[in-house]
Amino acid sequence: MAAPFLPLSVLVTGAAGGLGKVIAEAYLDAGASVAICDVNQGRLSEISALWTQKYADRCIIRQADVSSLQDMEGLVQAITSKFGRLDILINNAAILDKFDPAGTCPPELWNKVLQVNLTGSFISTKVAVNTMTSQLPPGGTIIQMGSNASVCGIDGGLAYTVSKHGVLALMRNTAAFYLDQNITCTMLQLGGLSQTNIQDSMAEGVNEEGLALLGKHIPGFERGSTDVPLEDVAKFCLFLTADRSVAKTLNGALVPFNRNWPAGI
Repeated sequence: MAAPFLPLSVLVTGAAGGLGKVIAEAYLDAGASVAICDVNQGRLSEISALWTQKYADRCIIRQADVSSLQDMEGLVQAITSKFGRLDILINNAAILDKFDPAGTCPPELWNKVLQVNLTGSFISTKVAVNTMTSQLPPGGTIIQMGSNASVCGIDGGLAYTVSKHGVLALMRNTAAFYLDQNITCTMLQLGGLSQTNIQDSMAEGVNEEGLALLGKHIPGFERGSTDVPLEDVAKFCLFLTADRSVAKTLNGALVPFNRNWPAGI
């Protein structure tokens, strides 16, 4: 069995709450050094008050826009300056649309969702692979957070669905291109999560017809009983990144992590 790959340094995007925060804390509790970013400064300040006492010098907490190359290059530079290298990127930052199809999707909503979900994942991956290939020894692991909407057409509105299909392509290209440089890339196909801040984007209302279509697609889904525990996602991330052999075996894989929530069409 291959020797464990110890995660020295981890970056989790969109981690001021929900899934990202749970993943980040799991790595911190396992002894890793962790950086998180988010656009919500209020939530980041709350985390900072807790983490700086509990985890001392093993955390970086920074407001950053994942779709900004300048923001992400600055964050990763801070990571390598403090921790020496970047071993793991968890691309978690995302927003939901309002379940609109093409006919009713506002262009500004389309642009916003694609900017955060797809461009943000691209920028974070771009900065990460350039760092991972140049550090000594080179290498690292990237986990993209996907969705059932990565492989079907009715688990979100048009903008969200296109963005998650795009991240799947980003994962596969990255996995194929960078494996020879000891960088692996894997994607989780997440179902409904037990808690998430992604629904903040739905606060101003949704397309009821689109939401009803999703409800018909998953009639047995009940939040609190058939959703995916955030802690389970964090445990799988730790498992995947604990051993390079496992990471390489799952390189390029889309891993269903959805309690058999059907992907549909």
